[in-house]
Amino acid sequence: MNTILIGGKVCTPGKLFDPGVLVLDNKSIKTIENKSKFIIPKNANVLDTSGCWILPGFIDIHIHGLLGYDCMGPDLDQVIRKLPEYGVTSFMATTMTRPKEEINSLISHMASVLSDPPVGARCLGIHIEGPHLSPERPGMANSEWFSPLTTNEVDWLQNIANGLVRMLTFAPEEGTAIDVIPYLIEKNIIPVIGHSNASYELTKDAIALGLSQATHTFNAMRPLHHRDPGVVGAVLACPSIVAQLICDGHHVHPGAMQVLLNAKGISRVCLISDAAPFAGLPSGKYNWGKQDIYIDGETSRLADGTLGGSHALIDAGFRNSIDLLDLNISEASQCTSMVPAQSIGIGNIKGQLLPGYDADIVVLDKNYKPLLTIVEGKVIWRATQ
Repeated sequence: MNTILIGGKVCTPGKLFDPGVLVLDNKSIKTIENKSKFIIPKNANVLDTSGCWILPGFIDIHIHGLLGYDCMGPDLDQVIRKLPEYGVTSFMATTMTRPKEEINSLISHMASVLSDPPVGARCLGIHIEGPHLSPERPGMANSEWFSPLTTNEVDWLQNIANGLVRMLTFAPEEGTAIDVIPYLIEKNIIPVIGHSNASYELTKDAIALGLSQATHTFNAMRPLHHRDPGVVGAVLACPSIVAQLICDGHHVHPGAMQVLLNAKGISRVCLISDAAPFAGLPSGKYNWGKQDIYIDGETSRLADGTLGGSHALIDAGFRNSIDLLDLNISEASQCTSMVPAQSIGIGNIKGQLLPGYDADIVVLDKNYKPLLTIVEGKVIWRATQ
């Protein structure tokens, strides 16, 4: 029996169907057409989405957790269950810097969860963020636990993760880490620059070797100066690299976000949440990675004011991109669905509403807040009335 979403504003790459019809066939999108031309078949499961926006589900490739649950460890199963409430249909479970023995245990737990995941958002793999970072740009991470990336480290991580590491953020200037980039690509791991104090020249050399993304652009990286362009300058100047962007309105000034969009274009800016495990929780004091975290309702910070992940989920970033950057809904959707899918090599099956693509869908109300989330053809979450 086909599921049919009827009456909503269906956003496809080239056209808005308003009112439209989206027909699902098992796990995939079957057809998209105008409502006026559609005849509802008998025995169909019809969902009335009149007045709503129908978009590809959000794909968050950089998230640490939410609502008190940490991606890094056994709570990953709860992250999978909770993310559809925020319109997320796919994500990359992101780690943080911890002592090696803890990394070993926690990533092993993640692999165990992913061997038999619960119903919820689809986890696309593990994103390693640390400990292969620069002590000059640690962010909230403890630099005492840092070490340069090596091929042995890659093998160790993949071994404890049962081969599920799909993305790795590192500082290419530390040790001989830049030389590991071809090995990462050989192992089907996406190399990402982040928490880096690299020069413009070294960053460009890393991009030439296959570095393809920048973690939370502007944050925890060598900034742009007109005589020392740094990592930010290389990201802005090189068309091939995809720039991850936290669009919570606190990590990056709207003016800087606009500069990034102007330089890169929509097709090379990937919105991420970088949500901390306490994203979405009330204001208060929490603990993450053996550090006190203070939530004030809008941000997540250490005692000294350093931002520690984001308090906002990707749906808030989507709305902010419209409110702060004046993107239209199609452009905002590209940054939260199409670009992340393409950046990790699944743009041929996810990230757009097209026949044959996975039926990963979010239905938004007139204020762009999630009402219904469908993952691979199944209604996983719906808002209560």
